[in-house]
Amino acid sequence: MEDGCKIESLMAVSQRLALIILFITVSLAGCGGMAPSGSKVQFKKPMSKLELVRFLAGRTAQRPLSVANFNLSSLDLKGFDFRYVVFSNAYLTQADLSNTRLVRGKMDGADLSWTKLVGADLRSADLRGANLEGADLTDANLNGADLSGANIQNATFNRSQLQDVKLAGAKMTETKLVNLYLGNTNLGGLDLREVDFKGSDLSGAILRGANLEGTDLSGVNLSQADLASANMRRVTLESANLSEAFLQEVQLQEANLEKCDLRGANLYRARMSEVDLRKALLRGANLSEVNLDGADMRGANLFNVTAVNSTFAWADLRNASLSRGDFNRSNFSDAKMDDVNLFDSAMVGTLLVATSLKRADLRGVDFNRADIRGTNFQDANMKQVKNLSKTKGLKKARNLDQAIF
Repeated sequence: MEDGCKIESLMAVSQRLALIILFITVSLAGCGGMAPSGSKVQFKKPMSKLELVRFLAGRTAQRPLSVANFNLSSLDLKGFDFRYVVFSNAYLTQADLSNTRLVRGKMDGADLSWTKLVGADLRSADLRGANLEGADLTDANLNGADLSGANIQNATFNRSQLQDVKLAGAKMTETKLVNLYLGNTNLGGLDLREVDFKGSDLSGAILRGANLEGTDLSGVNLSQADLASANMRRVTLESANLSEAFLQEVQLQEANLEKCDLRGANLYRARMSEVDLRKALLRGANLSEVNLDGADMRGANLFNVTAVNSTFAWADLRNASLSRGDFNRSNFSDAKMDDVNLFDSAMVGTLLVATSLKRADLRGVDFNRADIRGTNFQDANMKQVKNLSKTKGLKKARNLDQAIF
């Protein structure tokens, strides 16, 4: 009887163990191979190149196929024709898609990070929200593509075609946009810090409200570009072309614009304190209500500029040309203006307190109601000046007796 009870007890234990083993086996089977429903695509079993070829066989425009949510990472797919294939949310990281045909491809949400897309045809492709971080798109054609919300940080676009591309909300830090034509491209409001624009043409591009702080734009063509309200603090624009550009309310503090072409540019209410404008071309520019305090403008050409209600306090304008300019009600207090050319300019109501105008060409300048207290006129050419007697602080001006009348 006792032996019988022991046997029954052992059988019960064996049954329970069998049930536990069965449960564990089923659970492990569910976790192996394909990932359970709802898991990330990268954890799914990668598809082989042969499996993909077989899967795509027979597709047509009437019978498009989908590899959405498939794991296609690291595959060598060079030269494939992927027309009529849907790649939405597919995992393609580190795959080689060079010279592939992806015209009007649906790749929204796909992970293409560190993927080779050299020479790929991506015209009108849907890449909204796709991850293209570190991808190589050299010589790729993306005309008409939609990259809204895409991550293209560290991606390389060298000699690529990007006409009519949509980039709203794209992440572009440290992206390489080199040797491109980006004329009329809308980059407004984007964070473009440390983006490489070397050799690119951005004439007419829309960069309104973009963040370009610290970016190197040396020699870049930005003529007629819209940069209104953009953050361009500490940007490098040496020898860049900004002729006729829209720069209203732009922030250019401490920027380097040496030898920059700003002819005809609209800089209304720009903030440009401590900016480097040595030998810059500003002929015909609008500098009204601009803050240029402490700016280095030695040798700059400001012929025929409009600079009403602007401030040049403590600026260095030695050897600059300001002839025929409108500087009414502006502030040049403590500015260095030795050897400056102000021929036939208007300085009505202008502050020139403690300004140095030694050897300046002041012929025909209108000083009506200007404040010249402490202004140094040593050896200045003041032939045919207007309204000098109507200035404020005439008796406190310095070295007027050494000026040329």
